[in-house]
Amino acid sequence: MSVRKEEFVPGGIYHIYNRGVDKRTVFEDKQDFYQFLDMMDIFNQDRSLGSRLVYNYPVNIKHRGKTSMLVEIVAFCLLPNHYHLILKENVEGGVSKFMQKLGTGYTMYFNQKNDRSGALFQGKFKSKLVETQEYLEYLSVYVNLNFKIHNVDKKLTSKQRKEYDGDAYRSSFYEYIYDDVKNKRCSSEVISKSFKNKEKYLEYANRQVVAMISRKDNEFNDNKTT
Repeated sequence: MSVRKEEFVPGGIYHIYNRGVDKRTVFEDKQDFYQFLDMMDIFNQDRSLGSRLVYNYPVNIKHRGKTSMLVEIVAFCLLPNHYHLILKENVEGGVSKFMQKLGTGYTMYFNQKNDRSGALFQGKFKSKLVETQEYLEYLSVYVNLNFKIHNVDKKLTSKQRKEYDGDAYRSSFYEYIYDDVKNKRCSSEVISKSFKNKEKYLEYANRQVVAMISRKDNEFNDNKTT
């Protein structure tokens, strides 16, 4: 998978990914996960609404509809040292603007929290255009179940498990297979429309992830991409 070369265009769907500089951990505990996810909501605005407090003012609620969103979040997975997103650009320049705000905002938060300075992520985020619906369905499994591919939870110490409040990842997979997930962030219908129901998507996902793990899919070799 190559470094970003394509121009982003409204309506285009892209696989976005990056990892910590020097492969360092960028999500150290559950609060880091929540902060990044919160920022995915707050910064996904065509116009700036300010801080988290201002974002939640009643007067700003009307500006948080789809018409003002820079991108649609199709799927995501956050792991200790990297992340994967599938984004659909809503407005011209939406992906770049969203990722710039998200990367800068999270780095500022992380550096202040940990009394550090400098870059947190490994250069500019990487991206790849999703050109077909078939590939999008396949990619959604890779992103949604990236924690299984990396088998992250089995690598945790008891201390880490406590810091992460159980699981060392956050994923949109559960939005795809359950109806009662609170605070949904994803436009999962972009993919789920290809399946008769959630059970069919789950069956598809389980088949694909088993194949990905067994063959260590070269297309998504994390030594090259994350």
